[in-house]
Amino acid sequence: MKVVAVSMLCALVVGCVPAPLPGDLRSAREVCNREYPRRVGNYLPHAQCVNAAVERYALPTASHPDLIRLQEGVRAALSDKVDRRQISVSAGERRMAEADRLVGVAGRERDAGNMPPRPAGSWRSKKFCAELVAAARTIGAEAMPE
Repeated sequence: MKVVAVSMLCALVVGCVPAPLPGDLRSAREVCNREYPRRVGNYLPHAQCVNAAVERYALPTASHPDLIRLQEGVRAALSDKVDRRQISVSAGERRMAEADRLVGVAGRERDAGNMPPRPAGSWRSKKFCAELVAAARTIGAEAMPE
């Protein structure tokens, strides 16, 4: 009797947890795509699923985890705006692509030794910060970490 009760309790608990993430980022993202197909109302849960996969598989080995977390925040903020119909899907995709581009530039600049881990001081970091702030304004202040 106890075994049945414990088994049922475990089954209920497992039913409330998101699907387990497979062993790499690509397959984990595929799971997110299947669980949350592209449609309004699914964008934020999809972003949260992708962010969890990124946290699990990409962040531990990332050269610039702060930039990865910035992308996560932007992804969630834009997805929320799409779900609330504050921006169109295509606008959200364009803004995310721009944020990805800026984060990529920042990572390359850091790798080349042109930027400290936290942008400040050099003309390049000022330019990057100005671009990122401009992009964030189009996204919404909630996407920018303090």
